[in-house]
Amino acid sequence: MTARGFEVAMVLAAGRGQRMQPLTSVLPKPALPMPDGPVIASALRLAATAGARRIVVNACHLADRMADAVAEAGVDGVEIKLSFEEQLMGTAGGLATARDRGMLGTEGSVLVINGDCVLSLDLRRFADHHSANNHLVTLALLPHLDPEKWSRVELDADGLVTGFNPPGRPEAIEVPLLYPGVMAVHREALDSLPGATPGDVPTALWNRARSRGKLGGLVVAGHWREVGTPADYLDVMLLRLAGTSMIHPSAANNSAAKIENSFIGRRAVVSEGAVVEDSVIAEGAVIAEKATVRRSVLLGDVRAGPGEVVVNGVRAATKAD
Repeated sequence: MTARGFEVAMVLAAGRGQRMQPLTSVLPKPALPMPDGPVIASALRLAATAGARRIVVNACHLADRMADAVAEAGVDGVEIKLSFEEQLMGTAGGLATARDRGMLGTEGSVLVINGDCVLSLDLRRFADHHSANNHLVTLALLPHLDPEKWSRVELDADGLVTGFNPPGRPEAIEVPLLYPGVMAVHREALDSLPGATPGDVPTALWNRARSRGKLGGLVVAGHWREVGTPADYLDVMLLRLAGTSMIHPSAANNSAAKIENSFIGRRAVVSEGAVVEDSVIAEGAVIAEKATVRRSVLLGDVRAGPGEVVVNGVRAATKAD
């Protein structure tokens, strides 16, 4: 079901993805492949189901590869524009840059979604809640999955955010909430951002809204998975594969190879007698004859040599390396 209320959305996809190294030497984190399209595809679909008819995606790190991923993940009936940044602007700076370029329109709130996670949220009440309460910023929130792993958001009975806590055990009376990277930004808050200069959201948006009692939150239904590190990426991939394998049409898979619960992506080569289990092999990676690869990610101009055994490995490189 499609929600209404956000005509314009921005999906954030410009970061370097330092924790995802070395994979992000080959592809930006939001461009990493998944069974149903690149990682960013879920954010684009979420924006479309929330009513957006224009989606702006910012890009900086490996911008051409990010543009390719956006094109691959295109959503029918939605205009998608790229906002290229010559330097990393941060979330607030990226928003201001797109605003100053006239890409975010002039009216209404903007839905902002992190493009480096896999998520599906029910936002049917979100726009109405944001508008009815006249919040400058409203955060979509989920019941917390692991308070000791991710930061916690506190929400009072009036639906106002009262605090952000670092990862750790919650107090006995605390109801910990998780911010999955989705927020509504009122036009007043968007217009108040300084000119297109680097800046982060807590300083430029959240703290200002909170000081005025206009930083809201709404608990929504849905799911979210972090794709922050190579281990996270592999876990999410295996969850989405659900015990099956997927082989891209451009991959060269020898009929005598054994592939189980794995993703064999673009231009990958799996040779005769090779065994690939619970792994991601993509972007031209080669698995040589009789090599064994388990619970590993090989991306780009890398290989597992003849007869080599790779377990819990992460290899990635571009041809320039």
